Amino acid sequence: MLTLLALSPATILPAQTNTNSPYSRYGYGLLHEPLMGQSPGMGGVAVGLRSKSHINPMNPASYSAVDSMTFLMDVSFSGDASFLRESGVRESSLGYQLDHIAAKIPLSRHWGLALGLYEYSRLGYSYNRVGTLPGMQGEDAISYLESYSASGGLNNLFIGTSVELFGRLSLGVNWNYRFGTLNYAQSVTYPNTSLYAGMAVNDQLSLRQSAFDFGMQLRLPVSRKQQLILGATYTMDKLFDSEVQSVRVSRDTLTVASDYEFGTPSRLGLGLSYVYDNRLILAVDYRQQGWADVPFYSAKDTLSTTRSLALGLEYLPARLGEYYYQVIKYRLGLHFSESYIKFADGNLKDIGLSLGVGLPLKSQRSAVNLALEAGKTITPSGSYIQENYYKLSVSVSFNETWFMKRKFN
Repeated sequence: MLTLLALSPATILPAQTNTNSPYSRYGYGLLHEPLMGQSPGMGGVAVGLRSKSHINPMNPASYSAVDSMTFLMDVSFSGDASFLRESGVRESSLGYQLDHIAAKIPLSRHWGLALGLYEYSRLGYSYNRVGTLPGMQGEDAISYLESYSASGGLNNLFIGTSVELFGRLSLGVNWNYRFGTLNYAQSVTYPNTSLYAGMAVNDQLSLRQSAFDFGMQLRLPVSRKQQLILGATYTMDKLFDSEVQSVRVSRDTLTVASDYEFGTPSRLGLGLSYVYDNRLILAVDYRQQGWADVPFYSAKDTLSTTRSLALGLEYLPARLGEYYYQVIKYRLGLHFSESYIKFADGNLKDIGLSLGVGLPLKSQRSAVNLALEAGKTITPSGSYIQENYYKLSVSVSFNETWFMKRKFN
């Protein structure tokens, strides 16, 4: 297991096979939350969730919820379909990826450790546009071709620990190491004339960063079967160690190694969940990140502050049922978020609905978690590319007894 987590990101988290959102070429690409286990089917709520049978890097305080006799491992794959529309032209694309691999290990009854690797951001888009310029002195119009593309992404390796104090309060911390390469390219060519010189710009960013997340969860019993869980998280802002290689092509080729600053912002997360008899969970999350306050290509205010609100529900009909459908966990969620991608007339927003199930395996410790999300990108105006998407994620949680001494006759 530890060997798997130490493999290179190219082996663990291969890039998706097809491009998807045209908006992935902005900023660091499409950002991905480390949602695991029950969270994808519950609209992305996580800060106030606490479970012995799930790994939750969104709040490291949750790691102290452990079964001291078992080892937990989670692996997730996902596939997505995007449907794009612009000026009456429609296009669709498919992609798939390995989202994460993670493990949670009990160190004692109220002390847990988690580690894993997940995709932090992804770029993957290619776009061409044909246009014309008016001819000079009665000459024919001059056509041109604009091309934009982006590829690469960032991965996040994390290791964290949490301890429960006084039977109610849990405190936790994650150490994150983010790394990867981002490639941006754009060009303009004039295929039917030599009067204009084409141009091309290619940037390759190699980024590395070490940062910490802090989390807290407080369990408040309401009655014998009911409890509230309050959660909070905080992430510090941090600059990347960066190397930028820029190639500018016009009539001549110029390669420049430039010094730019890139960073990630501080982040605040608040969550509340209501748990009844360990069979019903109602949860709400609010998260905010100040992307407008950190540099991107050394300039601040080029990205936008993000805010997100998520609501989620999980229902288990029975812990022990006569029929299989009675021990399935049923999930429902809704989320609304503002993207960090900023345009002159506003930033992008996103709304999505998710449905999920937790399918227990024979032992009822391990489970297969399925989640289907349907969402829409909301643009500042109808002149932008409109996008609807669907995402199916499949994760397998292996929760097996490793530390019990077996007795033989």
